Amino acid sequence: MILDNVNPNDLFPTEQKGPTLLGDMDYPVRGEVKTFEAGYVATSERLILNVDMDGEFYYRNINYSEIEAITLADVTLTIRFAVGAFPMRNVDVEKAEPFKAYIEEHMD
Repeated sequence: MILDNVNPNDLFPTEQKGPTLLGDMDYPVRGEVKTFEAGYVATSERLILNVDMDGEFYYRNINYSEIEAITLADVTLTIRFAVGAFPMRNVDVEKAEPFKAYIEEHMD
């Protein structure tokens, strides 16, 4: 499953794909927390989260205005929203640094 890409046909006419990032995210599923492979795809208009939930594809479109903060510590990128913080672990730091900078430029 490709988590760090988006079909060009799914982009808005004015939208351009930006940097991407892969890592591991924890999600509560039926009362227990499981770790899944996940990918962020940043675009000029939104942030897309793709997750492989045991073979089931899950995605979410995130408006940059929903992001309260973004931090990078060691190999963990954390994005904070009003509902809480969502860390992505085991990221490639060389990709995470420009990814974080791109998100910060697009936050309201």
